[in-house]
Amino acid sequence: MAHWNHRVIHKHHQQTDEHTYQVHEVYYDDNGIIDKWTASPVVPMGETPDELREEIRYFIKAFQKPVLIEASEGGKEKLIQDSENPEINNGHYFELLDRTWVAIDYIYMRI
Repeated sequence: MAHWNHRVIHKHHQQTDEHTYQVHEVYYDDNGIIDKWTASPVVPMGETPDELREEIRYFIKAFQKPVLIEASEGGKEKLIQDSENPEINNGHYFELLDRTWVAIDYIYMRI
């Protein structure tokens, strides 16, 4: 089933030799393979405070997955796992954050 999520994408800007990390929407095909992603990073927004809170929750979930980097294969752009940043969640801080979000989600669903 096709789906999407937020992911952190590492970009190396050749002209300035700068590296940036930004959150993008990444779209997957029916087989779970990355199909496309937003050209520009996304920013959290919502039409209500609840929608904004939910959007920020999606951003935080992006940090639970490996960083991606743009690569070219056969002249086609694709996203692959960034070998320089294999995982963001390598410490107990994010484990605590994960558990906190589970608790917040539980409370949020009951309110």
